[in-house]
Amino acid sequence: MKYVLTFLALILSANSFAQTSKENKALFFGKDDRVFIKAPYAQPFAAIGQLETAAASTCTATLVAPDLAITAAHCFLMEAKKLDAGRWFKAGFYKGEYQARYQVLSQSFHPRFKKGLVYKGEDVYIQDSAAAYDIAWLKLKLIDGKAPTPLPLFSGNKAELKAIIATNKSLVTQAGFAEDHDSELTAHQGCKITRLRSNNTIYHRCDTLAGDSGSPIWLNSEAGPLIIAVQSSAPDWFNRKKADNVGVTVLQLPPKP
Repeated sequence: MKYVLTFLALILSANSFAQTSKENKALFFGKDDRVFIKAPYAQPFAAIGQLETAAASTCTATLVAPDLAITAAHCFLMEAKKLDAGRWFKAGFYKGEYQARYQVLSQSFHPRFKKGLVYKGEDVYIQDSAAAYDIAWLKLKLIDGKAPTPLPLFSGNKAELKAIIATNKSLVTQAGFAEDHDSELTAHQGCKITRLRSNNTIYHRCDTLAGDSGSPIWLNSEAGPLIIAVQSSAPDWFNRKKADNVGVTVLQLPPKP
C-alpha cells in the first residue's frame, strides 16, 4: 500500500521500499549512511522499539516516560474509516527478542490529522492542513522484561528549539527499524536538519525507509539526548530533488493521554 503527501512527500509505509540501486541512491541522498546498532542496545537506543498494530503493521516508537511512547499518527490509519489500533511496543527489539514488552492501551493524536486524510484506491493522501499533525502518543502497560530508561523529549518553545538546533549545527541522530532490516535497529548519526518550517515540521536528510515511520530524531544537549521530532514522510525517489524528508516536531504533540 502506498501513501503520499500533497507536497511531494511519501509516507514511509509498508510496501514503499525501493527495489533498485538507482532508487536507493536517490532515497539516501546519494549514499546509505546508516549503521547497525549492536545488541543489546545501550542508551539512548534501548528506549527505541518496534510498534506492532492489530493488523500486524509495524512502525518505530520510542519510550519517553515509564508508561508513554511517541510515534507517527499515520501508523494507525492505513485504511479508510478504520483505526488499526496499536497492540504491542517492544523496546530494544532485536531479531524477534526484546528488552521489554508493553501492551498498547491506547493511541492518541490530533483530530485534525484524521480529518486531513484522503483515500483513493490503495493510496492515502494527507492534505497540507494535516501534515503537521503526524505524531501520536502511546499509552503503555509493561507486560514483561526490564524497562529501559526513557528518552527525554525537548520541552521548550519554537524559539528555543530553533536555538538548540543552531547550537548543534543542525546535526541530529535518527534510528529505527527500516523495512530492509526490520529486525535490527539502524541509525543515521550526524544527519542534517535543512529547515525548521513554519508549521513546526522539519526537513531533514537522515536516511530512512518504510518501517522508520515514527522513529525518533534527537540532538545532544548539555543535559543529554533530547527527542525533537519523529519521522513522518519522504518524497518518492523520483521527487527527491524537490523535497527532503519530513519530521514532525514534538511541539505538535497533543495533550498527554
